[in-house]
Parts: sequence; structure tokens; C-alpha cells
Amino acid sequence: MTLRSTLYDASGTDREVELSVGVASQLGPKQLLWVDLDGRETRAIERLGEALELPEDAVKHLLESPGVARLLRYPGLVHLRLVAIQPADPDARDSRDGPSLQSSAIDIVAGPNLVVTVHDGAVHAFDAFVAHVRGDSHLGELDAAGFMGALVDSVLSVYLEIVETIERRIDALDELALRGGRTDTFLSEVVALRRRIAALRRTLAPHRAAFAPMARPDLDVPDLGKPWPGLVERLERTIDATESARDLLLGSFDVYMARAAHRQNNVMKVLTVLNAILLPSIVLAGVMGMNFKVPLFDDSNNFWFVVAGMFGLATAVVGLSRWRGWL
Repeated sequence: MTLRSTLYDASGTDREVELSVGVASQLGPKQLLWVDLDGRETRAIERLGEALELPEDAVKHLLESPGVARLLRYPGLVHLRLVAIQPADPDARDSRDGPSLQSSAIDIVAGPNLVVTVHDGAVHAFDAFVAHVRGDSHLGELDAAGFMGALVDSVLSVYLEIVETIERRIDALDELALRGGRTDTFLSEVVALRRRIAALRRTLAPHRAAFAPMARPDLDVPDLGKPWPGLVERLERTIDATESARDLLLGSFDVYMARAAHRQNNVMKVLTVLNAILLPSIVLAGVMGMNFKVPLFDDSNNFWFVVAGMFGLATAVVGLSRWRGWL
């Protein structure tokens, strides 16, 4: 379990600070404190609540087992719970589905000049956000709602990166379908991508209920600011991108089915022409094989004339087929 307390000071130097009782009440108008707790140990969260003077209900909800996305409001505070999906560690890979995905529930509590995040395990979006902010920044000028929106946006960006990876794999599927590759390879990849897209959709959909109140006027908290409508639109774009990836996957399957139907048509065409080539010979052989006394059968050399007739009829059928474009 790790605790990181970062003070963003627009008029000074961004720095790590020690978390102590009353530190939140000492923040200036151009300062923003971000406290990030990796772990949900009871004692650690209780100490965090005491130091930042969080309401008891907020501390209680931080101690709860992570569930679905939701939004809670306390006097002067907003508590948002969202679920991030991110690639697992390189060692935890699924040979069939590619790099496995893992979900991580994140609690974000925003107060005046204060943002608290609590989660289990590393959050790649937060690591990327910290790596992006190098040296002194102007993040201290942001209100808590603006900084909270930046964190949520970084989480949604990871969703979009995963969708982009899926789309690249779908492009490879299109090429495989057009080349007519192995059926089991194509179908196993389709199943893997469909499972991955379904996981993204199931995780993103509950966020609609959590983000919807952000666009309502009754959630306006003067001390926090209000960037909420932008987050709702960002969520909808992320969901739309996921739905678009699903449509692309269905399109790839349609391409595969069209390619399979075309290949089957070619096989049926060849078999039909082959039957047409052999049918005259079969009819001629049947006629010549009837048990009637005909002078033609008295001369054994006539057998070769019959064989030549069979080849002549077959050649005529092949020539007609090529002339009509059937072959």
C-alpha cells in the first residue's frame, strides 16, 4: 500500500507534502492537493479521513468493497466511483485473447482545493498523468472539479487506447478474411475480440448512471467548479467508439462470410462445369452399352471413334463454357 500526497502550487513549486491533520484547511486559492492511496486497508483510510477531515459517510463508502460506478454527494464534496479497465502486467497474458485486461475500481472524492483517489493496485491512467506533468505546472490554478475531470479523462483515454488496439486487430482480420486464411484462426480471433469488446461495454455502460447527474444544475457546487458536461460527452464518445469497434467486428465477419460464399460458388461452378463435360460422354457410353445387335459393334475399331467422340464433346463443352465466361 502506497500513499502519495502531491501539492500543486501555481504560485510556487509543485512538491510532495506530508499528510497531517488540518493540511486541507491550509490550502491557498492557487493550490491543489492530490492525495492518492493505493490500497483499502481500514486503518489507512481512517487515518486519511482524519487528516483531511472527510465526513464519516465518505470514509465508510471508501471502505466498502468496490462495486459499480456511482456518484454520491456530501456537503461541499462529490464522491465519484468509476471502474477502469487496463492491460494486465506483461507476465499475465492470455495466448488466445492477447494481453489480458483487468478492472480496477477507483474512488474520487473532490472537495475545495482537494482531490482524493483510492484504488486497489496500480492505475496506468494515473501513472501516465503523473508522467505527463513534468516540473512545475499550473495545475494549482485548477479547481477540484477541473482536476477531477482531468483524472477521469485520463481513465477514459485508456479505454480509447484499448479500442484502438482492437480496431488494429480487426483490420488484420479483414486481411485474413480476404486472403481466405484458416477458418479456425479467423473464428477464434473473432470470439476473442467479441469477448473483449463485451467486457468494455459492460464496464462502461453503468457509468452513464453515475455521470448523468453531473449535467444537472442541482450538482453545482460553487467551491468545486463545474466541468461536468464535458465528462458526460467524453463518456458518450468512449461508448460510441466501443460500439463502432463492435460494428467493425461484425463487418469483418460479413466480409469473411462473403468470401466463404464466393469460394463456395466457385467450387459449385467447377463441379457444375465438370458434370456438364462428363454428361455427354456418360450418355454416349450408356447408349453404346445397350444390348442390341447393331453392325457398328461388329468392328472393334469403332471403339476408338466412340472415345474420340467423347473427347470431342468434352472439348466442345469446355470451349462453350470459356466463351460464355463460366470458367
